[in-house]
Parts: sequence; C-alpha cells; structure tokens
Amino acid sequence: MESQELDLRSIKAAAKQQFAQIDGVEGIGIGDRTLNIYIHDSQVKQQLPSEFQGVPVNCVVTGDITSRA
Repeated sequence: MESQELDLRSIKAAAKQQFAQIDGVEGIGIGDRTLNIYIHDSQVKQQLPSEFQGVPVNCVVTGDITSRA
C-alpha cells in the first residue's frame, strides 16, 4: 500500500471526526487525491473548508443517504 494512500486514509478518519457531526454531511470518502464530502444540499458546503490538512475537499451533493437492509 502506498504511503500517500495511507496518508489519505488517516486524513479521512480525522475529517470524519471533525465533520460527521455537521447536519447535512452524509458521508466522507477518498477521491483521486481529494477528500470527498457527501452533503445533503449545497448550503452545507458553506460550513466546510476547501482544503483539509493540505488535501483539497470536493463537496458532492447527494441528497439524503439511507442504508438498505
């Protein structure tokens, strides 16, 4: 596993701790050298940074995400 991939995973974990409690954040993932934050609507983007720990943040509007059993 590449060092950069490990770094992105640790940054994702830190972002999850910091941003998951924000109402409207539906999930957090890793893109192509970006941190993807999945949000309910575009207004949530105003509460998020454009960069986190040196990694660009890409906000993706998804609407509500619910798990299927």
